Amino acid sequence: MQASAARTRIQISTKKTLKEQAEALFDSLGIDLGTAVNLFLAQSVKDGGLPFRPTSISPFENAVLEAAREKPVYVGSMDEMKDIIDNV
Repeated sequence: MQASAARTRIQISTKKTLKEQAEALFDSLGIDLGTAVNLFLAQSVKDGGLPFRPTSISPFENAVLEAAREKPVYVGSMDEMKDIIDNV
């Protein structure tokens, strides 16, 4: 019989809505919240850091990045530009 690994309890506080949303997400993936947290911890240890790149992008910066991904529109005259603006 193999000895089980020592286990410990972790307590965290989070917003109720965030917990409910996370539980629904993980349930759709077939795992519970505890399993998801353990996966996060194990991957963090394996990677030697967070298993994702944290970002802090403001809504304005996000809008600029989205606009930069759009295909540019080239116009040949002011009248053509006015027509495009009027139809937006």
